[in-house]
Amino acid sequence: MDHDRDAAPLPLGELFAEGPFPPHHPGCYGCGPANPASPHMAFERHGDLVRSTFVLDERHQGAPGVAHGGIVSAALDEASGSVLMPLRLPAVTVKLEVDFLAPVQLHRELTVTSKLVGREGRKLFIHTALTDGDTVVATGRAIFVEVTAAHFQRFGATPGELSSIGA
Repeated sequence: MDHDRDAAPLPLGELFAEGPFPPHHPGCYGCGPANPASPHMAFERHGDLVRSTFVLDERHQGAPGVAHGGIVSAALDEASGSVLMPLRLPAVTVKLEVDFLAPVQLHRELTVTSKLVGREGRKLFIHTALTDGDTVVATGRAIFVEVTAAHFQRFGATPGELSSIGA
């Protein structure tokens, strides 16, 4: 199956209405309100797209004034996982490809969007874009694999702790 950028997104179902999502869990690096290193990405559903606006600061710096490539990748990964929340589909990243198109400046409002573009069995194909205003600064292509709640519990999650993704 071809999962190109222009593919129509797959329907996200009706488990989450339009609007904001809860964080994955309080300590999540990307969206967790209790994690002091988090950029506190808050995701919202807009039809079959998921979007967050956020600001990176010195905690996320690579070279002076710009974000580290790792936090840019983490933002794209976080958006990839969040697009599955309306489906309450527990899944994990197995592949993430990132194209860095321009430096990501600190202290600017950034927007990340994601869409689910394909599914083959347990594999989920997701495309993301990070923008600064009208400029696309990074894009991502992720493959996630659906897992059971037991996967997360094996590593310390308690039953129901990750209810935002059905685990």
